Amino acid sequence: MNNQVKNINQPIYSVLAHVYDTLMSDVDYEAWADYIDEVIQIHAPEAAELLELACGTGSVAIYLDELGYYSITATDASSEMIQMAKKKAEKKESNVEFRTRNFLELELEKKYDLVFLVFDSINYLHTEQEILKLHEEVSKVLKPGGYFIFDFTTPRNSRQAIRYLHNEEGTSPDNYRFFRTSSFDAINNIHTNEFEIEKLNGDHSMVQETFVEVHKQKIYTYEQMLQILNKTEFKIIEAYDGFRFKKANKKSLRVTIVSQWQTTQ
Repeated sequence: MNNQVKNINQPIYSVLAHVYDTLMSDVDYEAWADYIDEVIQIHAPEAAELLELACGTGSVAIYLDELGYYSITATDASSEMIQMAKKKAEKKESNVEFRTRNFLELELEKKYDLVFLVFDSINYLHTEQEILKLHEEVSKVLKPGGYFIFDFTTPRNSRQAIRYLHNEEGTSPDNYRFFRTSSFDAINNIHTNEFEIEKLNGDHSMVQETFVEVHKQKIYTYEQMLQILNKTEFKIIEAYDGFRFKKANKKSLRVTIVSQWQTTQ
């Protein structure tokens, strides 16, 4: 570490965009995309125009695009993450359209067959009101009867994840180094990941700047999420346990929800 003054309280996924793909290097995005594709083919096989929310650096959208039968728009609230996604898409000659959008203020002119939101991004919403607002925004960009697929993690997952997330570190190809500390408040169900990110010089002999991003996620039980979803205009078609096609239950670590917008339009 170093004696420099830290640039604290950075917007989430701003500086972290530089190390995100390094941080997530153990995630099999292709398998995740294949799972989402299978879910779509089971429940909405005619869906062709897809919208991804909180797409990060675009890996899932790009893999889905490679299947050849989807037209995909992918959005994220972080302009830095979208910049990384566009660079990745250009290298892979992907047709995904990337746009900077907060999923609580989508403001998109197009309507889609299906919207998806993966990697527990919904856990960044800390209140029932925010989750209801998200569903309102999704309904604005869906065609009548369109589908919304998303996943969330549970307290059981957070208790287990601390074992491998806490004190994690790594260095990105563009000379940023990160240190992660991770904790779970089981009383309030808040999972906190704090990232200290150092910008290094070319040979990594000196730290040029230090940044801190603090990410807090609200962790919902399966029952809590179902209670909230029952207040939306979406009908739950299925709730899957993780990346399988087994029904979710109170012991699930991750739950994938498949829902359909119930509209009279």
